[in-house]
Formats: sequence, structure tokens, C-alpha cells
Amino acid sequence: MSDKHAHHHHSHADGKHHHHHHHSHGAALGNMTWAFALNLSFSIIELVGGILTNSVAILSDALHDFGDAVAMLLAIGLEKFSHKKSDHHFSYGYRRFSTLGAVITGGILIVGSIMILIEAVPRLINPQQPHADGMIALAVLGLTVNGYAAYRVSKGESLNEKMLMWHMIEDVLGWAMVFVGAIVMKFFDLPQLDAGMAIALALWIMYNVFRNLREAVDVFLMATPANASVADVEELIKKIPGVKAIHHSHLWSLDGQSHIFTAHVVLAAESSFEDVLQVKADIKKKVSSLGIIEATIETELLGMECIDPEHSS
Repeated sequence: MSDKHAHHHHSHADGKHHHHHHHSHGAALGNMTWAFALNLSFSIIELVGGILTNSVAILSDALHDFGDAVAMLLAIGLEKFSHKKSDHHFSYGYRRFSTLGAVITGGILIVGSIMILIEAVPRLINPQQPHADGMIALAVLGLTVNGYAAYRVSKGESLNEKMLMWHMIEDVLGWAMVFVGAIVMKFFDLPQLDAGMAIALALWIMYNVFRNLREAVDVFLMATPANASVADVEELIKKIPGVKAIHHSHLWSLDGQSHIFTAHVVLAAESSFEDVLQVKADIKKKVSSLGIIEATIETELLGMECIDPEHSS
């Protein structure tokens, strides 16, 4: 018996979630729009400042801030877009568009980081003296602007805002490093330090991007979500009275937070139609604790032959 009520069940749960989300939705977008405007205008100041002070470390920070600004713009656009209801074209809704934003931002940051490395590595061998005073002034400005932005976004509750807060904290740490490095270069003849800081920042950006991209690629390849496994879900379901066995379990994620689960559940041979409905209702209630927003359950009675092909070897 396939579950005809699955989609109906999903739309109710989704509606409830949507209504609850709506209150903080406006505030989240307000905070993110504000942080975006600040970051974009500041990354332009940094770009000019990096060229004027002849500092690749400042240019590296400008790239980081510009990447954050793009990430925010995509997050703002896709935060609105990913809440669209499902339609005939995207029957699971638009949640995955937020993951697409992460992939696009990641691509921009990787290209930028490679450009910084191409510029910075030769400077380790043939160092150029940057203007330390200008660097110190920009670093103080950077610490102030990003520190305030991080504080402003840290009040937010949405996942997007929490991600942005970490972006901002990374920016603050980057500027702290430039500030200390510039002070050292002011008093000591160590022009290589500028290129060293730029390389460190570019590698740090790339490390984080690859980590985030791996999660995004997992979502697109329909891998089992990081915070729930098929075994976990099966364990939960097996504890439900009336369930004799479970097979053909498949679990994947729409966006890293909201998951979809399908399975064949075997019940006792004498189970009535009411028993079947009760077990399905129990399963849906139980698995929602693991972030599963939609569970499609096919029921079989003990002794019946399963006609679907096996996917697992």
C-alpha cells in the first residue's frame, strides 16, 4: 500500500514551519541587507586602500569581504526565493536554491584566492615594501566596521544570519592579523610579512570554501545528511509497535537541514487497515525529530514478496 497522504502531510507541516518563520523572516532580511551594504562599500574602500598601500594582505582581505558581500546578496535573494511554495516544475519546493548560492559564492572565492596567491607568492621572493601607516589605518577601520557588523548580525536567529556571523568573525580575525603585521612592519624591515599574511588569508579562505562546498555537493548528489543516518531512522522505526521489519530505506536532504525519507515497512500478516494508518502516523511523528519533513512509507504484510528492485549491493 503506497502512501497517498505523504504529500498532503508534508504541505501541512511546511505551512506551520512557514508561518512560524515569517515573524523572524523580515528581521533576518533587514539584518542581512544592512550587513551586505556595509560589506560591499567597505570592500571597495579596501580594494583602493590595498592598491594605494601596495599591500597584498589588504587586497586579500578586500577579496574576503567582497566574497562575503556576494554571499550575502545571494543569501538575501535566495532566502526570499527558497520560501516559495512547491509547484509543478519544482515539486519539492525551492529550498535547494540556498545551497546553490553557497556553490556560486564558493566558486568566486576560490578564483579570487588563486589570484591573490599568484600575486603574493612572487612577493615572498622579491618583497615590495608596503606603506605600514596606511595599513594600520585600514586595519583599525576594518576591525571597527566588521566588529560592529558581527555584533549586529549576532542577534539574529536564522541559520543564514548565523553563517554570516561566522563570515564577519573571520573578517575580524583577518584584520587583527593585518593590524599586528602592519605594526611589526612599521618598526622592523620585514616586507615579506605582507605577502606571508596574504598567502595565509587566501589559504584560510580556500580551506573554508572547500569544506562548505563538500557539504553542498553532498546535498546535490543526494548523500545521506550529516546529522542523520539511515541506520538511525531505521532504529527509531523498529521501536514502533507493529513494525516487524524495514527495507528499501532511502534518506536524502533538500538543503542540509530538511530531509526526505522513503521506506518499505513490513507489518504483521493480520494487520488491519487501521493498524497500517496508525503505524504510518507514528513513523511520521517519530522521524520528524531527525529533521525529516516528509516521509513516504510503503507498507507490506509479513510473507508478501517485495516487487521493487534492490538498490544496495
